[in-house]
Amino acid sequence: MSTEYRTKAIQYDGVRNILTQNANGPCALLALINTLLLTCNATSPPEVHTLVALVNSEDTVTLDTLTQCLRDIALANAKIFQLSADDVNKTLSLLPTLHEGANINPRFDGGFEESDELVLFRVFNVGMVHGWVISPEDAEFDAVMKYKSYEAAQNVLIEAYDVDNKSTKDAVDLEILDDSSKIKHFFARTATQLTDYGLQALKGHLTDGQILVFFRNNHFNTIIKTENDIYQLVTDQGFFDKSQYVWESLLSINGANNSFFTGRFSPLLEDSSNPFDDGGDEQMDDDRRLAMMMQEEEDQRAASAIQRQYQRRGRGDQSNDTSRNQGVTKKEKKQKKDKKGKKCIVM
Repeated sequence: MSTEYRTKAIQYDGVRNILTQNANGPCALLALINTLLLTCNATSPPEVHTLVALVNSEDTVTLDTLTQCLRDIALANAKIFQLSADDVNKTLSLLPTLHEGANINPRFDGGFEESDELVLFRVFNVGMVHGWVISPEDAEFDAVMKYKSYEAAQNVLIEAYDVDNKSTKDAVDLEILDDSSKIKHFFARTATQLTDYGLQALKGHLTDGQILVFFRNNHFNTIIKTENDIYQLVTDQGFFDKSQYVWESLLSINGANNSFFTGRFSPLLEDSSNPFDDGGDEQMDDDRRLAMMMQEEEDQRAASAIQRQYQRRGRGDQSNDTSRNQGVTKKEKKQKKDKKGKKCIVM
């Protein structure tokens, strides 16, 4: 049976449909398509309008149909923007598996390490951001920024495991252990992969009305900035029958202060005084508690996964990681120190 996505009608700049999550959760495919749906305008290629018309006219849309629409848009953009054949081919090769995941490596200055998946989003002219940014005031800043990215920092944790088992340790070994300790502390206290500093950086960087993809904990969400706040598009199946639930505010790193809003960014009050509310207090409270519980569980799983991977990979053969190691080698540590990175968020 072909994978399908249910559509949901929302009120945002008129009535339109979006895609909602299926078993794959908030995947890259879902966020990409919903961003295209919400940003479509008179200047968009006909292929994007075809995608919009398809989603607006159906209760469910198959993965195969969506993938074909994305292929058509990619090929159209290749001509319009004179994209390189290599970038287009990379994009087309990734589309069939985009619903399963994407290889995204965030940097702690707000950018991303280059990957074919980033090329894909550029081909569709869709920006991507994250908020896992370390503040220059944090005690771990120097150690974290020395390795720049999530994957490189993980490699340091693996290297530190071997170093810790050595009978004698030189100055470079001690530096690695010290860096590893600070990185683990940073990972533990930012398991949500969002910091207050990063959230404020996003608010300052994005322009009003800008819609793009937000990456966090291997999840992808469509977000918008309006009136100096950031809102996530509500695509969870728990809110499928609540047409008024369109946006969720992104006010805190753990979701404790988040609230739900209509497509016109009017708050949905928990007393159900809103005449357009299509559900009772009890069900809304249950939905909200469930959403927050799922986020807390996700954060706990993320923190545990980091620790397990650190321990498991540290005991194993490191040869397979050599080609991917983006960390600083001992020789490089002796030769140079990275300067403190500046805050930037790469679109």
